[in-house]
Parts: sequence; structure tokens; C-alpha cells
Amino acid sequence: MLRIKPTLLAVAVLASAQASASDDDLRINGFMSVGVGMLSTDDIAVSGFDTDANFSTDTVIALQISKQINETTSATTQLVSRGSEEYDTNATWAYISYAINNDTDVRVGRLRTPFFYYSDFLEVGYAYNWVRPPEEVYRLDAFSSVNGIDVTHRFSMGSTDGSVQTYFGRVNAPYTIGDEKYEFEAKNISGIVLNLNRGNFGTRLSYHRTDLYADLDPAGSRTLDSLLAAATSYGRGDDFDISGQTAQFMGAAGTWDNGEYAFVAEYTALRQETESVLDDNAFLLTGAKRFGTTTVHATYTSKRDLIEGDAIQKNLKKMAQLHKQAYILGARYDYDTGTAFKFELQYQDEKTVQGTDGESGMLYSAAIDLVF
Repeated sequence: MLRIKPTLLAVAVLASAQASASDDDLRINGFMSVGVGMLSTDDIAVSGFDTDANFSTDTVIALQISKQINETTSATTQLVSRGSEEYDTNATWAYISYAINNDTDVRVGRLRTPFFYYSDFLEVGYAYNWVRPPEEVYRLDAFSSVNGIDVTHRFSMGSTDGSVQTYFGRVNAPYTIGDEKYEFEAKNISGIVLNLNRGNFGTRLSYHRTDLYADLDPAGSRTLDSLLAAATSYGRGDDFDISGQTAQFMGAAGTWDNGEYAFVAEYTALRQETESVLDDNAFLLTGAKRFGTTTVHATYTSKRDLIEGDAIQKNLKKMAQLHKQAYILGARYDYDTGTAFKFELQYQDEKTVQGTDGESGMLYSAAIDLVF
């Protein structure tokens, strides 16, 4: 999260995607996390955990394979198996990269959707201090990879280094809300990301938009189905349908890291044309202190669904409203340059769940993270 910067990790651990033209061997890198988590009560919901020890949700193994084809072209794939998906293997990356010049690259294929500060390293547990990134901010899992094209241009202005990334593509994926599964499709998904770094400071700004589709059925029993059915009964079904409506996602992050102390603040906002998927705001504030090979960290994070519109819209939206926050305390021990042990306590406070008062409880977690 804090001590290890993504730019450094990309060079040191997952550098195969940026292999030099003189290195024409097939390159294989990988990472692995083995985690366990357990809730203090079944009254809360966090990342699929319950009151029994769960060794699947935070367990991930991945291989990244890269081949430099010629001086300007390379091919990269990243294969990931997740315990939460019964260890089915999926390609989160599968792209061809072409270097236009030393500062500009074009990639075509399956890419990480750059929603968040840690999007490129979302599953590389070794890259951050948390056992897992807070789900209040790091959500939209179904849209984490996009099939399309991106262009990244790197630049320097005096003592400031930066990059601009633009992308365009499409996503078809199942989307889970609570225990309910939906089929969502994001057409014409596009965005722009600006990164700036100066000394110990870093800034990231991003904007994303898409045309959203979903398999809602007013006769169904899922929450969004019921919401659409209720809206239809009031003559407002078109407001709550998900069929080509625009969705927008904005993000901003600021970082400061002097090698001993580090801080990260990240804010995201989701805005929808459809009334079925609620607008929301989410943010996290986190700080860490390093003591030799041990790092301690603390985080506060929150997500709030917004209830806006006329009286009928507000009453219907309350059926799906969620407001939750979490306090996280953790420690990380770096056993060597490729192995980290983590322990974490998380107090989860669910203010509102589907329009009613929520509960609170603890999540206890531990993990071993490896890169190789």
C-alpha cells in the first residue's frame, strides 16, 4: 500500500511487460497470497467471510508471462487463480504492446481497467500493507479488466514526472451485489488517467464513462428486480431500467512517502443515469510507520449510497441503499525481499443496509504474500 510504490514494483517484480529489446527470452514472473479471515458475527457482510475460518477469499496465485518479439513489440499475459472463484484460472491481462517511441506505448487486448490507484497491482498483495484493499473504495470487481486498447504517454516537467493514459473498450461480466448475481455489460467504456510525481508526493486523477446494460427482470426475486418491479407499478419503470444508460466514475488520490512515514488518501464517485444503481461516494485515509522490516498501519474508509430524486424515487432507492465504514489496524513483517507476513483487525460498521439500520462487528485476517 504505502512503502512499496507501484512504479518500483512494476520494474522490480512484474517487469516482464517492460522487458528490453535485447532480452528476447521468455520471461515468467509470479505472485501468490495465502490468507485467512473470520468474522466475529454473521450480522455483517465483508468480502464473503463468515464466522468460520475462510482460507479461500484472500488466496490468489498468478503467473505473468512476457515475450519481447522485436525492438518495439512485446506480448504479455497474466493468469490468475482465485480461491474465491474455486481456483478457476482467468486472464486478467492478455495484450500486445507496441512502443511508438521511448515515451509512448500502445497496448491492445485484455487490460486492467485503471479505476483505482492500485488497479494494476490490485491482486499483488505484496504491493501494499493491507491483507486486501478496502472494499468500500476498491469495488467494481466485475469491471476490473477491459477488452480494448490503451495509450500511455510519459513525460517530465522539471522535477515532476508524469503520465497520461487513455483507453477504450468493452466489458461483459457477472456482477455480484451482496449474495445476488447479475449480468452486466459495459459498452464503449473509456477513460483518462493522469499521474504526477514530485519528490515524496504523488497525485492521481481519473475519469471513466460507459453505456451500461443489465439483465433485470421485473418478475425476478433479486433486489434490483424488485426495485424495477416496484418502480414499474408506480409508472416509473423507465427510470429504473438499465439499458444503455450512461455511468460515470471519477477518482482522485494523493500520496506522500518519505520511506519512514507514508500517507494515502483516495476518493471515488460513481454517477449513473439509471436510478436502479445508486450513485455513491467513497474514500479512504491511511497512514503507515516503518520500523525496520516491520510496518504498522491504520486506515479509515467509508462508502455511502446517495438518495436523490423526487419522493417516489427516494422511497424506491432506499430498498437498495448502503452506507458502511471501517477502521483497520494492521502490521506487516517483510521476511525478505519477496515475502511478507500480515496481520489485521477490521471493525466494520454498517450504518444502513437496504434502507434499514445495519450491524457492526470485527473481521480478523492474516496473510502471507510472495512475489517470484
